[in-house]
Amino acid sequence: NKVKLILWSLVFMVMSSVSFASDFVTKGDINKSSIGMFKSFFTKEKCDQILIDTFTICYNHDRKSPTAVYVEVTGESVEKDIDKRPPFFTDKRVKKEFRTTSKDYTNTGYDRGHFGASDASHDWDKKHQKATYSMANIVPQTPFANRYKFIALEKHEREMAVKYGRLENLTIAYWNNRPKKIGESQLHVPSGFAKLFTDGKNYKECFFVWNNDKYDKSDGQDPNKYKQDCDKLIAMWGTQVGEADSWSMKDKGALVDLLEKYIDSEKNQSKVGIASSLLKAIKK
Repeated sequence: NKVKLILWSLVFMVMSSVSFASDFVTKGDINKSSIGMFKSFFTKEKCDQILIDTFTICYNHDRKSPTAVYVEVTGESVEKDIDKRPPFFTDKRVKKEFRTTSKDYTNTGYDRGHFGASDASHDWDKKHQKATYSMANIVPQTPFANRYKFIALEKHEREMAVKYGRLENLTIAYWNNRPKKIGESQLHVPSGFAKLFTDGKNYKECFFVWNNDKYDKSDGQDPNKYKQDCDKLIAMWGTQVGEADSWSMKDKGALVDLLEKYIDSEKNQSKVGIASSLLKAIKK
């Protein structure tokens, strides 16, 4: 009886997985989508590489980052959960010189944020869940952007998938004119993100969040707080969004320390003279 119970459990698990898969139409492949507006983000002109697995990534080599991710989620699949999380992994589909690693984020103050494909919307199956931990699907997010703002939108994504049965979703990133760069890979930190949800029929919602730690606990989990006009968000993509960090006293202090260290170690007196003049001018 115990053996039969185990066998029936295995059969049920397999059949459940098959039934979930049968509900998908595009299986995360943007080429199979009928949403023309989404498909326009995944062209050879806009993407250095287009990576297709259980979802589709538009990858930018200069930024070392995904710029757009397309996913398909269903109401049935998002209600199934695998508790154990896999590790992040470097995506070898990305050309070697443009890859990022999990170590790029160490001691930077930024979270390894799931960008377009979230763990919670894809953990109905180990293969789909693991795919979301590709570093090509990860972007630097501030703690509040990742753990609160994005969480609110990802939860709303699952709720709408249950309500409408199936969604096709697009996540896009924005940068300012002088983005911060982190890690050995020098990947660019986005200034903001947008999520666009649709059932391909009558339902469509779009949202925007800044990649910062400004967060109001009283209504920060309400997705309506982040709702924006879809056409506006699409028009913004590819433009400079947000302001770059301005020169600060912290920057000045760091430069003074570097110059003093350089002056103490440099033997060429001509170079020392130039550095000393610069140091004197900065200290004024």
